[in-house]
Amino acid sequence: MDDEIRILLKLIAGLLDYPGSENFAARLADRQEVAEEVAPEIGRIMRQFQGRDRVALEQLYVETFDFNPKAALYVTAHELGDSRDRGQALIELTNLYHEAGYEVPHDQLADYLPLLLELTAVRPDLVPQAVTERAGQVAYNIAQFLDGDHPYRPVFMALHEVLGTPGEGRPTVEEQPDLADLPYPMEYR
Repeated sequence: MDDEIRILLKLIAGLLDYPGSENFAARLADRQEVAEEVAPEIGRIMRQFQGRDRVALEQLYVETFDFNPKAALYVTAHELGDSRDRGQALIELTNLYHEAGYEVPHDQLADYLPLLLELTAVRPDLVPQAVTERAGQVAYNIAQFLDGDHPYRPVFMALHEVLGTPGEGRPTVEEQPDLADLPYPMEYR
């Protein structure tokens, strides 16, 4: 993975982070010049985000990513829903961070897309291609879900293009509770 792609992944990770954090605007401003040079479209989006009211951007973020399972920023949620397999996938991803010498923040899951992009940018040698392809596939699915004029849609299209994932995309798994261990019929007493 060349340096330009690594920089672009870091820029996109910053754009996809929660805009309510104290250093969100400062981080965008610090990276603006690099973005303009490496990816003018990402630079344009960064300028737009910096020009928006912070509270309005936070509200857009929450409404988009927290209340829409089809736009959730958790890679395994798209692929595995609420299944037992997701837990194993999260453990495997956590092990990737440990192998790279990092800890997953206590308030975050290992499949959080901005976190995965940061890891990929910093240690591309440790992140399997299958993981980056899956992240690109999720980016494609989210982009297709968002309206054409949604401010985050071009970010996901750029991410999909950078990660070079194949075509149309797999459908997102609808959230289903894991009921495998429950006895049937259920009896209430």
